[in-house]
Amino acid sequence: MIVGLGLVAPFFVYILAGIAAQKLLRHSAEGQKWLDAFVFYIALPALLFQSVRELPPGVSSLMGFLALTTAATGLMFLFGWCVGRSSTSTQSAAVYGLSASYSNIGYMGPTLTVAVLGPAAGAPAAFIFCADVLLIFTIWPAMISADGPTVKGLGKSLIKVIQHPFILATLAALAFAASGLTLPGFIDTPLDGFRNAAAPTALFSLGLTLARRKANRLELPMGVCLAGKLVVHPLLVAGFFLIFPNFDPIWIATAIIMGALPPAANIYVMARAEDISVQLAARAVLFGTAFSALTLPIVIAIIG
Repeated sequence: MIVGLGLVAPFFVYILAGIAAQKLLRHSAEGQKWLDAFVFYIALPALLFQSVRELPPGVSSLMGFLALTTAATGLMFLFGWCVGRSSTSTQSAAVYGLSASYSNIGYMGPTLTVAVLGPAAGAPAAFIFCADVLLIFTIWPAMISADGPTVKGLGKSLIKVIQHPFILATLAALAFAASGLTLPGFIDTPLDGFRNAAAPTALFSLGLTLARRKANRLELPMGVCLAGKLVVHPLLVAGFFLIFPNFDPIWIATAIIMGALPPAANIYVMARAEDISVQLAARAVLFGTAFSALTLPIVIAIIG
């Protein structure tokens, strides 16, 4: 537990630093856009590219691996959606579904898993990100549409997913790995610099975002969803790999940590874009991130 806390603590220090900066300086969200642009388009894509460009052990069983991790995410979405539907709340059941399933796999996933498990964790983290984003951005339009899924709507979602900088970086890395080429030093060194900047900047930015969100009380249905996200999701992933254990241990550990991450800050962004259950989404991200400070060290200690 102490070891796990020691590994996770720096990540929450970055988040707390962002929260403190926002509370003290009170800059508008407008001023954060350039930091987010650096994180979104440069630092995290560099981390993913550098992690994937040398094909690691375990890539031969990639499709089976992603089938298990994506199935776990899908089942957790269904769990959260059922909790939302069965409650007396008038809030969107889809937001409950996201809160129970959509991990912070962009800002926290690659950086945390690489810090805990080493560089070999970067590739499975990138692949899980791609698969989960594809699943979530396919489910989300269908669940919030009054008319259900349409070919046009799903097509737009697919195009949006393919154009995501993290997915483009992963695909570029796979193409580079297949080419057999070597990256020259004058490119490799800056990419390593950007990769090393990914964790502090991404999590500092997350702290800035969280500090501007208002959270009142945590109602029972969302509490159930967050318990599912932080406890049931990693247990479900671990259970799948106990049944199907023939995968690289680093990949399995990466999948469990990715499942144990708090709800993605993107849940708030998605809810706000559709103007549905915005405050509920804000509470999910705030409370989920806070509670994960207790649950993540336990998961990491067990894995270690």
